[in-house]
Amino acid sequence: MPVYRRKSPFSDHPRRVLIAPDKFKGTLTSEAAARAIEKGLRRAWPKVKTTRIVLTDGGEGFMELMVRQTGGRIRTAKTIDAAGRPCQAKWGVLGNDRTAVIGLTSASGIAQLPARLLNPEKTTNLGTGELLAKAAAQGYREILIGLGGSATTEGGISLAKVIGYSFIDIDGSEIDLNGAGMTKLAGIVPPKHLPKAQFIVATDVDNPLFGPKGAAYQFAPQKGADAAMVKRLDAGLRRLARIVKRDLGKDLAKEPGAGAAGGCGYGLMAFFNAKRENGFQLVRRLTGLDTLVRQHDLVITGEGCFDRTSLLGKAPSQLGELARKLKRPVWALCGRVNLPLSRSPFDRIAALSTKQNPGPPPDSLSPTQHANRLEHLAYEEACEYSINRSCNRCVRQA
Repeated sequence: MPVYRRKSPFSDHPRRVLIAPDKFKGTLTSEAAARAIEKGLRRAWPKVKTTRIVLTDGGEGFMELMVRQTGGRIRTAKTIDAAGRPCQAKWGVLGNDRTAVIGLTSASGIAQLPARLLNPEKTTNLGTGELLAKAAAQGYREILIGLGGSATTEGGISLAKVIGYSFIDIDGSEIDLNGAGMTKLAGIVPPKHLPKAQFIVATDVDNPLFGPKGAAYQFAPQKGADAAMVKRLDAGLRRLARIVKRDLGKDLAKEPGAGAAGGCGYGLMAFFNAKRENGFQLVRRLTGLDTLVRQHDLVITGEGCFDRTSLLGKAPSQLGELARKLKRPVWALCGRVNLPLSRSPFDRIAALSTKQNPGPPPDSLSPTQHANRLEHLAYEEACEYSINRSCNRCVRQA
């Protein structure tokens, strides 16, 4: 009589797994999410070999990823945060030793400020501007700027001030270099000489500078702006665009990415002649991501919420498309999923929260609790995968 034996569910699994989640906004950093997923996989697949990388499209973790993957080095500098308080900020040099990389989040990020200091009419990017000026002064010919997670909505005027631009009001006095100051802008005086470096803006945000889809309406509320402030900030950004067009002859307000980081995308393009690149594609090109994907049997990514906006160029979706192009299976482990699997680039997708089982409110849990839940989700998905694979490969013995 034939006997059907099934292999152990934990013996049938991918040998090499690339773990590359984006941040779970408000709950877990990309690195914390990657560690949690790795722990879950190792519980299910003890012998699995894993590689963790921070997935970023220009925001949090951008500088660190670029430095680590290219064999570069991280530097620190004294500067100020978005509220003007002294701080130590990090910036990096890539392994080619000619390219500097600066993430806006290090000095000017919203995560650096307590809630009481969130006010996009007062916050500035002066600290990040000082890092840009330092990198240019040290002779780096290419400077990458990762945009995302900023605490500001001031069109990048404070970045430009550091390299010599003057922004004046109707009386010829310098305006405040913040969102409120923009509403008083009457003229722009450019410097005689710009830095010789080529500036490259990395962002996945395609928003224009102003309007319903612009920097103020789309992003200022999460930085502390109420409805009335949003209208004032949008008016200031419109004013900035008019005066840049008049005084500098540049019409860039509708360029994709102009609205990134409170208009810093626009400011860098207008004042630094920066070239904009999709953040994920820049990371892909400079870190050899294609080769890394090919070296693994499975790719796992994820983010806080997978919804229709995820398909508009966000890093997890782009990684999913890349993995499938390179014929590697790809999973997504997310906080929430608001789209069916058929509309995603993933072979498998799972979430901590569903309509049928929403779970506890995210703000009621600590980061450790969120990490534990994500670890368990990874464990469950790995176990289910192994069981299903083993069931489909039953060994028939006489």
